[in-house]
Amino acid sequence: MPMFNPRNIHLSEQGNGAANNWQYGYSYGLQYQEELINLIDRECDKCENLSTFQLMHSVAGGTGSGVGSLLLELLNDRYGSKKLINTFLIFPSNDKTSDVVVQPYNTLLTLKRLIDFSDGTFVFDNDALNSIENSLFGISSSISKDTLNNRSNSAFEGANKLISFVLASISNPLRFPTYMYSSNESILSTLVPSPDLKFLTASIAPFANLSNFDQQISKYNFTNLNEYDIILELLNDRYKMNKVNEPVKYISMLNYLIGNNLNQFEIRKGTIRAQQRVEFVPWTSSSIHVVNCQRSPFINGDKPQQKHKNLNGIQISNNTSIAHVFSKTVKQFDLLAKREAYVNYYTESNDKEERLRVLDLFNECRESVVNVIDEYKACQSMNYLEEEVLDNDEFI
Repeated sequence: MPMFNPRNIHLSEQGNGAANNWQYGYSYGLQYQEELINLIDRECDKCENLSTFQLMHSVAGGTGSGVGSLLLELLNDRYGSKKLINTFLIFPSNDKTSDVVVQPYNTLLTLKRLIDFSDGTFVFDNDALNSIENSLFGISSSISKDTLNNRSNSAFEGANKLISFVLASISNPLRFPTYMYSSNESILSTLVPSPDLKFLTASIAPFANLSNFDQQISKYNFTNLNEYDIILELLNDRYKMNKVNEPVKYISMLNYLIGNNLNQFEIRKGTIRAQQRVEFVPWTSSSIHVVNCQRSPFINGDKPQQKHKNLNGIQISNNTSIAHVFSKTVKQFDLLAKREAYVNYYTESNDKEERLRVLDLFNECRESVVNVIDEYKACQSMNYLEEEVLDNDEFI
């Protein structure tokens, strides 16, 4: 029996994508929006207590950005504030030459919809994922060349495995309920203080459990870490799925510890030490929230000699590194937009008015993203909440 009902899978009749163009993807979504909504409705009808929609997509190409943007609009229009919309966003590599020359346009057009319609967005940065993979698979020269060659033959396997592990871990307390954080609402309310600050990042430790090369590299990896060690390891910038090149301040932080028979003393000790090491924005609590998660019963249980090897940690945080990631994309956008390069890819005709319409749309999207960047910079101020009140005429 297939994992997914074939009736509820949509594939292009031509079998191709959206030519790395947001406009093509969005137009395709409009053309098939009724069919897409019917697929979603059929799945929703099977749910007894639907709480959240989760959308996983990239923003650099055409299908993930264009169709993804359209789906965000459709879900918001159809379900409104009744259901949460979580998105898992794969951010493109900006430090290297991209095969998609219009990548900055696609990204900003998608970010505008995420800002408007999502309740929480988990950001995965390709640059950071690549760095993690290099650290993981380049640990020791003792690893055979055949192993590394096999790794290079499946370029996306490692990144996909990291992302999928985070996705599965986030839902762990929902699937195996605990006394806290047993709903998406409680998780998001802990991490997202306001609709303007809703972009989240992840960190993961240890890595040995995630690799198909466990037998070859586990002896070089972190297989003997306990709860205390993992909580501190999650603070290491090398293992964050969002590339960090500058000091970061935290708005909120939630640690997932996944394993059986967790040591509460080590957890408390690690949490106290972590609070001493990280810097929170001055107006928020410096609390580090922890959820103790059970390992799935469908996975082999912990054996005494493998206790620490079967312990994993996930950190979800809301921090100011998002401003850096978004700023890189805005700079790339400005390089293209100032010369109006490739704007014709997004126009429906060659009219001057149509070109101006597209440029206005681009500028509107840019303004929305810059506002988010400014918000993450402003939130580092002691007077952030007071400034928010003064900006609202109702409170003056």
